[in-house]
Parts: sequence; structure tokens; C-alpha cells
Amino acid sequence: MRALRHLAVAALGVLVLGACTPQAAAPTPEAADGRSLSRDLSAADRAACTSGGGTVQRRGRASMEMCVRSYADAGKQCTDSSQCEGRCIGSKDDMGKTANISGQCQADNRLFGCVAEVHGGSRVDLLCID
Repeated sequence: MRALRHLAVAALGVLVLGACTPQAAAPTPEAADGRSLSRDLSAADRAACTSGGGTVQRRGRASMEMCVRSYADAGKQCTDSSQCEGRCIGSKDDMGKTANISGQCQADNRLFGCVAEVHGGSRVDLLCID
């Protein structure tokens, strides 16, 4: 009986020790073309971003780090995206209107969510970017 108790304790000890063995970190997933799918920028990409005037921010549904650069014409009134560094963003309330539509130039190069893009002051297309 005592031998069985020792055997059970020894087996339990092995199980516990086996459960505490450190596991290797899972590799960062890759896209089909070999690019890393990490949610964080590499140190080199971070340095390139900040040295080029950008800021590293988390954006989008995946909350991935990305380099965000502001546009010089952010907030300027517009009637078409050709008047902006980025897109001319109108109000979702203008959907369905066919004339006299204006918007504002987008703030930066990383636009996410659903927005209304103004075209020629006469049309608004809904864009959803995740």
C-alpha cells in the first residue's frame, strides 16, 4: 500500500513538472507572400516612421501598429478628393444628395471606419475600411 502511494506521488510529481516546463514562443504568423503578420512594427520600421515625421499608432479592427502621417491640408473644405492630399470626407447625412456637397480633407494617411467620400460636389460614396 505504501509503495502504491509513493508511486502515485511520484507520477503526480512528473505530471506537475511536465506542466511547468516552459513552452517555446509561438512563431509570428506570416502572410502567403512571406510578410510578417505581427501587430507591432519592427524597430527599423518604427525608426523610419518617426524619422520621416510620422507617429506609430494602433489603428483598425486588428489594432495593428502603423505609421501615421498627418496631411498638411487636413480639415480644408473640399468638394472632391482631387483637392486633397488624401480623400475629401463628407457627412454620411449627405448620402443620396446630388448637388452642393462639400466635405473636409482627411487628417492623415490612415483612414479607418465608414466614411463618406465626396466626388465632384455632387456624389458621396460610402467607404468602409477596416
